Amino acid sequence: MKRFLLYLTCVFLIFASPGCKKKSGFDPLIKTQSDFIGTWKGTISAFRNNKLIRQTGNISIYPEAGGNTLSGLIFMNGISYFRQFQFANGTLYFKMICNDQANPNCQNWSLSGYAVFSDEGKIEIKISGNECGTLGDQYISWDGTLVSTQVSADSILYYNFAKTGNSWTYKVILKNGDSCQLQKQINESPADYYFRGASSQACLWGGINKSLIWTVSPDTYSLNHDSTFSLMDNVYFPIYAKPGVVNRYYVNSDTSTITLIDTNLWVTTPAGIFNCARFRHTEPFYSGLIKNTKTSYFWINNRYGIIRQEVVNPVDSTSIQLQELTAKNF
Repeated sequence: MKRFLLYLTCVFLIFASPGCKKKSGFDPLIKTQSDFIGTWKGTISAFRNNKLIRQTGNISIYPEAGGNTLSGLIFMNGISYFRQFQFANGTLYFKMICNDQANPNCQNWSLSGYAVFSDEGKIEIKISGNECGTLGDQYISWDGTLVSTQVSADSILYYNFAKTGNSWTYKVILKNGDSCQLQKQINESPADYYFRGASSQACLWGGINKSLIWTVSPDTYSLNHDSTFSLMDNVYFPIYAKPGVVNRYYVNSDTSTITLIDTNLWVTTPAGIFNCARFRHTEPFYSGLIKNTKTSYFWINNRYGIIRQEVVNPVDSTSIQLQELTAKNF
């Protein structure tokens, strides 16, 4: 009898023990790549020079064109950008992109990181490596917890103005003083972040009614073919540009530049009042065999696109000197 009671006691203890129960609950390993898409809010922290530093804000994660990999924008101390290089076992691995590559203090840049779910609607993120700084004072390790948060479908955090049917009307002034109303409209989006449309005006100005071809992702706005804004049909605006840093890109054998000059500028136009970033764009143009540089300034609002453009040195008397938004349909 005692042996039987001892047996029952052992059986009871075995089944009562937590180690004998089947574990249930959250499993981060089953999370897929698409589960990371969205906006995450929280704080990341690190130690630098024996001091704790914190940054609070949002991280937006979204699919790259084609949808096979992800990118992200970190809106904390400025804007940082990362791109996925691997996804495995429920973990998103990424590399941070340096936005000041020509800076000698950034030559050892090696920041990378990963994100993993710690619970439903919550991710842990870690970023470590060398950032810009003097030798011996570059390594840093960030970590923090972020929770899923809802943002407006018309968020102003990132470029969010390109949709089929959207149209803009600008007042255009030439160097010789002539003016006209110019309309731009997006008619289709045949691929991710790729938009096509038309430009039209009633002034019978030659060469201004070319097709509109834009690339607009959360991190990049590129005018691939729009003669009203660029001689070379290629202007590139990275949302993560660092103020004052000259970004160079190349078309054939020529070099163009884009530089973020100002942020949080309020611009008043007939279409309303807009908060803008201001970029300076330079591009070469030729007058016979003589090569010159054309300089333009663009005021861009993340929600509504280009608000204003000024050309410092128009090529000739019939070149555009000013464009200003007068109306929009969204």
